[in-house]
Amino acid sequence: MENIITLDHVCMYFGGVKAVDDLSLQVQEGEIIGIIGPNGAGKTTVFNLLSGVYIPTSGDIFFRDKRLNKLPPHIITSSGVARTFQNIRLFGRLSALDNVLVAFYSRIKYGLIDTLFNSHKKINEEGEIKAEALRLLDLMGLKEKAEVAASNLAYGEQRRLEIARALACRPEVLLLDEPAAGMNPLEIDELNQTIARLRDQFGLTILLVEHQMRLVMGICERVLVMNFGKKLALGSPSEIRNNPEVLEAYLGKVHQS
Repeated sequence: MENIITLDHVCMYFGGVKAVDDLSLQVQEGEIIGIIGPNGAGKTTVFNLLSGVYIPTSGDIFFRDKRLNKLPPHIITSSGVARTFQNIRLFGRLSALDNVLVAFYSRIKYGLIDTLFNSHKKINEEGEIKAEALRLLDLMGLKEKAEVAASNLAYGEQRRLEIARALACRPEVLLLDEPAAGMNPLEIDELNQTIARLRDQFGLTILLVEHQMRLVMGICERVLVMNFGKKLALGSPSEIRNNPEVLEAYLGKVHQS
């Protein structure tokens, strides 16, 4: 399998704070990898580096052979890396459909003249975009809520809408930042199945930051554990579950009497 994402000795410092400290990781095409760790471990910072929100202090980040280090977020997104956010960032007053449509407009092919004269090219392309947006909403169980304002959706529905919007960017790599936050066990199990289906249907590589171990251990093929910005462990869910350093990071050192 080809490496699609490579982090090579990546560091991100904020003054004296080492948010990410010498992190190296190779992600293979088609993998689902979970990133876990205590609060403040540097997980979301990794996503911010991958998506261009931050420029690394040192080290290199590659998407295939393309160096991402200093590229702006919109270029990284159009290259094939899309994300959701820990804190939901939807356009609350827009409908669910319009939130997804927004993501398509960086790829439109019709121009100003087509818009002024409402040409057949514009009409046809707008129709194709709307049909695709509705298909994505349907995949996420939101087609019946297409005309509902995003702010009026339930929390779990807003999470799914963010995923639909990210898919509209037609990514090869999808970064999911706490997609199961606020979900009950049944919703988490449904999300587990949805993520697996999306990976297979769209040929995605998926990285997810998550605190819900039910999701991480159920869907991820490998799990990266971070602590204080460093890689603490990397392995299969069963290896991570039984790693004493991971248990210590989460639970504190166990003292035997």
